Amino acid sequence: MLEGRVIKAAGGFFTVYDETGSEYLCRARGMLKRDKASLMVGDRILFEPGEKSSVVDYSEGVIEKLLPRINCLKRPPAANVDQLVVVMSIKQPGCDWQLVSRLLVLAEQEKLAAFLCLNKTDLVAADELRLLTGQTDLYPYPILYTSAVSGAGLDSLKERLSGQCSVFAGPSGVGKSSLLNAVQPGLSLQTGTVSDKIKRGRHTTRQAELLPLTSGGSVVDTPGFTRLDFFKLEPALLADYFPEFEHLRECCSFRNCRHISEPDCAVRREIGKTLSQMRYDHYQYFVKELSKREVY
Repeated sequence: MLEGRVIKAAGGFFTVYDETGSEYLCRARGMLKRDKASLMVGDRILFEPGEKSSVVDYSEGVIEKLLPRINCLKRPPAANVDQLVVVMSIKQPGCDWQLVSRLLVLAEQEKLAAFLCLNKTDLVAADELRLLTGQTDLYPYPILYTSAVSGAGLDSLKERLSGQCSVFAGPSGVGKSSLLNAVQPGLSLQTGTVSDKIKRGRHTTRQAELLPLTSGGSVVDTPGFTRLDFFKLEPALLADYFPEFEHLRECCSFRNCRHISEPDCAVRREIGKTLSQMRYDHYQYFVKELSKREVY
C-alpha cells in the first residue's frame, strides 16, 4: 500500500496524491463507509493503486485506511491544515462579522492559527477604508486588506500562505477564488458575481479542493456558506475560545466567571478599552444560543 493525501472529493471518487506527487483516482473501501469515516480533503490515507496500463496511468484505486488526523473542520470540510483564512469582502457583499467570529471559534477549537482577509478594497474610497481600519483597532486577530483587482495586500497574503497548509473560508462572492487566482494565476479557478437581487455571491466552487502553491505550501479552496452552527460546544467553555479574554480571566472576582452578569468582571471592564465591543456582543449572543440548545 502507498501513503497519500486526499486533494479532492466528488461523487464518491477521491483524487489522491502520493508522496512523490503522482495523482490517482480512488474509491473508499466499504469498511470505511461502514465505520462512518467520512473522508475529507487533506486526509492522510493508505491506498492500493489500480493497475498500470498503456491506456491509462492507473486504473481506479482503493483507499484502505484513514490515518489519524491532526485536526478536522466540519465546515468548511478539511483535515490536517495549519491555518484558517477567513475571507470576507468589504462590499458586495458586506462583511458578516458574526460569521467571522463563529469561524474563529472553530479555529480555536481545533488549535489552528487564523487571520482575517478583508477583500475588495478597490470598491471603497480611501477615507472609508481608514474609518474601517480604525473600527477594527481592537480586533484580536491579524487583518489583511486585499484586492484581487488592484493587487493591494497580495504580497502580504502570499507571505502568510507560504509554507503553510491553509483553508479559505467565507461566503460566496467575497472573492476567495479570485484571490487565489491573483496569488497564483495558473490556478485558473472559476469565479462568480454577486446577485443584484439577493446581494449574495453565486456559488462557483462546488467542492473543497487542496491546491499546491508554487511559493510553497498549499491551500484548500472551499464552497461558500452563510450559516455555521457550533458542534459539541458547552456554553461554559466558550470563553476559552475567545483568546483576548485569557489574560484577564484571573482578575475576575469569581473563578468560574462567564463574563455575562457577574460582579467585578475584569473582561467586562475592558470592553471598548482594550477589548472589542463587537467581539463581546458576539460572545454574549453565542452564550445565549448555546444555553438555549442545552435546555432543549
